Amino acid sequence: MNPYLAVAALVGMVGLMFMLPLLPALVELRRKSDALPLSVVQQNAGEIRYFSDSFRTYIKSLEPTMQGCVAAGTTATGTLPDGEEYVVLGRVDEPLVLALQQRDTAHLLMGADIDLILPDEARFSKDIYAGGQFIGGEKNNFRAILGEKNVHLGAASRVLRWVHAVGEFTAGLGCNLYGRISSDSLIRLQTGCSFLRLNAPRIEIGRVDVGSDAPALQPNDAAPMARRFLHDGDFEVQPGQVIVGDILIRGKLHIGSGARICGSVKSVEDAVIGDGVAVEGSLISSRKMRIGPHCAIHGPVIAERELAIASGVRCGTFEHPTTVSAPSIEVEEGVTVFGTLWAREHGDVVTANMAAIQ
Repeated sequence: MNPYLAVAALVGMVGLMFMLPLLPALVELRRKSDALPLSVVQQNAGEIRYFSDSFRTYIKSLEPTMQGCVAAGTTATGTLPDGEEYVVLGRVDEPLVLALQQRDTAHLLMGADIDLILPDEARFSKDIYAGGQFIGGEKNNFRAILGEKNVHLGAASRVLRWVHAVGEFTAGLGCNLYGRISSDSLIRLQTGCSFLRLNAPRIEIGRVDVGSDAPALQPNDAAPMARRFLHDGDFEVQPGQVIVGDILIRGKLHIGSGARICGSVKSVEDAVIGDGVAVEGSLISSRKMRIGPHCAIHGPVIAERELAIASGVRCGTFEHPTTVSAPSIEVEEGVTVFGTLWAREHGDVVTANMAAIQ
């Protein structure tokens, strides 16, 4: 065989092997048959109450059964059309509590149109619907809860997926809230709780002294906006200083106690906010941020790495809810957030006077 032909054949085969993976892309480049944007279902995009709304619709067929059990004071079991087993409670008495403690019904979807008081150290691997008040015992484990009134979790309890309370949601000491927690009224967490995503008109961390809240900062309080202030390197706002306009710092930022920023703030590196600082706009750090006691932040608070919030801080207002977000968040007792508190990886409620982020 001619050696030149052999070399040419080898080169051709190698070239074909390289071109084969590119063939679909070359065909699409010419025909453009897939040029339209992907169709994205927006039902649950960013809506923290999506799961609770879906669950309420899912169990709607159980409403007659729940009403009948309440009227008769009985308990009923059965199977939903999709094969999911359920138990409906029309009363809460000692034999039922004993059964729950022995986990006889823990594997069933639970519905109750009455006040539901659960024992300690019970585990519930299916979703729970409570038409009345929901009071969990200590060291309970829940998958998901929908409460049409107030929902209270006992100390050291755990939630794996989500909870929504039409009324108030409260969690005792040391609860682990791994999923989404939402309320149409108020969320209150005690010391030692861990969380990921919280949403409510008002979120209170620990005991909040309303009288000592930082003063509300309204947008129309500010003077007319000046041009944006840009600074290369580290920068310090002096205590009590007032800056009108947005500031962007390409370094570390320190805002002294009592300062007021009539605009938004962004730091490319770490940011330390002193006591009693007021920020009318957003507060953003590309690294770590620590907010000192009794600050008032009107807009979103975002840290790209870590965020520590000291006691007495207020983020947003009831009229103007906001978002506080970071991968890792430590929040002291006495903090109030109006809107969303979102720890993308892990959030902790700690005692007051925590150490500053290094």
